[in-house]
Amino acid sequence: MSEFTVAAGVATITDPDLFSTWPDRPDYFEALAASPDPAVTAKKRLVIEFEAALARLVVSGRIDKEIDAVLERFIADDYVQHDPNIPENGRAALAASFRMMPSVGDVPPPPVSLVVENDLVCLLMQKPLPDPSDPASTYDWFIPTIFRVRDGKLAEHWGAFKKGTP
Repeated sequence: MSEFTVAAGVATITDPDLFSTWPDRPDYFEALAASPDPAVTAKKRLVIEFEAALARLVVSGRIDKEIDAVLERFIADDYVQHDPNIPENGRAALAASFRMMPSVGDVPPPPVSLVVENDLVCLLMQKPLPDPSDPASTYDWFIPTIFRVRDGKLAEHWGAFKKGTP
């Protein structure tokens, strides 16, 4: 039995362990990024690799030491942020927001679908959470986010999160 399947561009994760191992699963990246159009595959790959690099930093506790290098690799110089929790644009503001995260944490949710339209990549992530109405079970929380890709880097981001407490 496979740990996941990808049909019509959407991954179904059948092995719960994949929720924690996905950042180190190139087979998962390849299956999720697959497209007959190499340019679409490249954009999907860019977003998946960015999310995986961030996930590895969160799990390892290396955010403070390595976030600048990760952002240099993936984020455009004139990056624009549309997230009320990160009120400024640019790499420095993004790095500062990541440095405020817990130094070691749970693996961030895996991408389960990426849809590309021109220079926009809509990313959908999934995370099972405890069901408040039935503590013995979980429900799937889906998190959408959108990136604009320009010249092989992430140039703009729209997030779905509400403004949090400082």
